[in-house]
Amino acid sequence: MASLQATSLVTLARSSCFADCVLPRRFLSKRHTVHSLSRSFYIREMKVICAGMGKTGTKSITKALRYLGFTVFDFEEQNLDFFDHWVDVFQNGVKPDVKRVYQHADAVVDLPGSFIYEEILEVFPDCKVILSERDEDSWVNSVVNQYQQLHPIHRLALISATARKLVNALEFYSNATVGSYNPKSTYLFRKRYRIHNHRVKSIIPAGKLLVYDVKQGWKPLCDFLGCEAPTVPFPHVNVRGEVANTPLGMTRMGRQIKWEIQRSVFIGFCVLLMVAAMIMASYMKNY
Repeated sequence: MASLQATSLVTLARSSCFADCVLPRRFLSKRHTVHSLSRSFYIREMKVICAGMGKTGTKSITKALRYLGFTVFDFEEQNLDFFDHWVDVFQNGVKPDVKRVYQHADAVVDLPGSFIYEEILEVFPDCKVILSERDEDSWVNSVVNQYQQLHPIHRLALISATARKLVNALEFYSNATVGSYNPKSTYLFRKRYRIHNHRVKSIIPAGKLLVYDVKQGWKPLCDFLGCEAPTVPFPHVNVRGEVANTPLGMTRMGRQIKWEIQRSVFIGFCVLLMVAAMIMASYMKNY
């Protein structure tokens, strides 16, 4: 049974959309050793860059690409283990270490990948690029709504190191991409949106670029990637910024923040108990 399962997965991996994916070792029987499998199963090469700005359907694209078999680095995968590196890149003049950050990915969506798409292309020149777009007025309204919903994270930053890093990252990403972290800066948002999209279209060869609206569904995306279009409905995620209200326990970053909050509360409670005990001991001694 295990051998049959491994054989099926290897066959699947060699199909157009699953080529170069890495199979978990638990699926490999003795027949499918490291030597009998293609070397490409163990060394990923980036295949897809979504250069579209946030709030252009990037969460939906992430879910669609994962359904098609790609290992996607979305915001969390790009940032949680690399916050300090991105601080160096965006605030201290360090060049992005593309190979190190993206060595386990074959598709990247959202920040900072959508901002450093040129640097990723330098390292992985065979990548295809998706530029996700939407109506400009609708996009601006969505960005404003997202920023307003993110403000509660600032309060969590008082007792969570990961939340502090996240807030810092949101600020320097916003300054770099849309010019401001202030939800009222809609004029800047519009200009940066136009400039970014124009630049992507002007430097990416037409044969490697898909200008895409998630409303178009599976067909243009799958035609571009050389995949068969699934029969399931195309995913629509983060409608009206719902991701900002995701419970902390639902994501790895959220669980990390939740654990740090619980630890901080526990430490604070212990400190209060110690202070109360010291005050009580002093009172009893004087009494």
